[in-house]
Amino acid sequence: MSAGLDLTGFDPMLKDHYSPLAVPNIAFQKNPALGMLKKSSKQPGGGRKWVQPFQFGYAGGGSSDFPTAMSASNNFSKYEAWEVTRAKHYRLAQVDNETIEATASGNMDAFEPAFDEFDKGIEAEANWINFRFYRSKGGAIGRTTNSNLATTAMVIDDAAGTWAVTKSDILQLSSTDGTSGSVRTGTVTVSAISRQPTSTGTGTITLTSNISTGIPAAAQNDYIFLKGDFGLAPAGLADWIPDSAPSSTSFFGVDRTAEAEMMGGLRIDNSSVGAPLNELYTDMAAQIDNMGGSPDIALLHPITAATLSKQLDGRWVTLKAVNFDGSDAEIGYRGFQVNFSGHDVTLMTDRMCPVNRTYMLDWNVLTMFSAGPAPNFLQKRAGSIIKVSEAFDGYEARIGEYINFVDRVPGYGCVGILA
Repeated sequence: MSAGLDLTGFDPMLKDHYSPLAVPNIAFQKNPALGMLKKSSKQPGGGRKWVQPFQFGYAGGGSSDFPTAMSASNNFSKYEAWEVTRAKHYRLAQVDNETIEATASGNMDAFEPAFDEFDKGIEAEANWINFRFYRSKGGAIGRTTNSNLATTAMVIDDAAGTWAVTKSDILQLSSTDGTSGSVRTGTVTVSAISRQPTSTGTGTITLTSNISTGIPAAAQNDYIFLKGDFGLAPAGLADWIPDSAPSSTSFFGVDRTAEAEMMGGLRIDNSSVGAPLNELYTDMAAQIDNMGGSPDIALLHPITAATLSKQLDGRWVTLKAVNFDGSDAEIGYRGFQVNFSGHDVTLMTDRMCPVNRTYMLDWNVLTMFSAGPAPNFLQKRAGSIIKVSEAFDGYEARIGEYINFVDRVPGYGCVGILA
């Protein structure tokens, strides 16, 4: 006996019923570092570069002996200037016209208009800027730890580095960090990403081919780059407050060895000591205080925050983002405020902060300068931010920015090396 009409038989007559709930955007987050940074896109952002003078020493040559004091050759104050040039970055957003028309008439056709793809291009670029704030101008997103390169699973030493990539991105490798040398011949393409940090803080980027197939000369500990970023990124915290004391190599026109801590930032290596995070922060705040700074922000990865060994005595506060005109933006970021060495420091989690690094900063000395707002629609002066594509039946928008980050006093910041 037949079971009668069931869902299989009636399938051609059934409609797809979409969830009435909002479409979640799991690719974008609020990017606290970018949001809270002071921004300058007007007069100081124009011209060839940002020149930031600073004094790093008083007059010397004082002596209890009159002739010695009168014959001193260093009886003048010491001055230098950061000469920071901008870095460029670009992105193309495209939508074909049929898709725009098919999603233009409301919720009966789609959850949201495809035209919103152009706004999402801006969000993607904001992610990139926030990511680069923590990293070096060499452009690397991390290093591959693979000893076996005949595999599609590229292990990256810092799981936070996976937020720099998405499916179908093209990657390059180099034996250097992008401040010298060149990329290896060949590329690999991303097919999937595992962003959850392992117990050692690593992540995995899955590729469409074996590493050694796409890049025959690939080697363990190679630096990983998005195609085209090698040597062209803005200078982030990894440059201004590096893990190691700076060398005499000129950094934006300055030999930082004259005042290695004040010009090259502070650092505490906690990787071998393993002190609880709250104790590390107390030491970091004291170091900054010793240099004359007033630490007020500490940035750390959410997984790092979860390793706090005991409950901190603090309170939740909300910090406002900053617009390009200097005013408070509508968006706010919640942080946990704790007193370390006499300073009220707000702990802010950011998934793009390296898993094994934390930064304590005097936020007042940090600025992002740009020619125009960042991120931005680049062709807006042509009369429209969106233009008809010459290559296909649709529209496109060129997105990007011309920026760099400036730390006026690196000595007012400290990096905590966790592993």
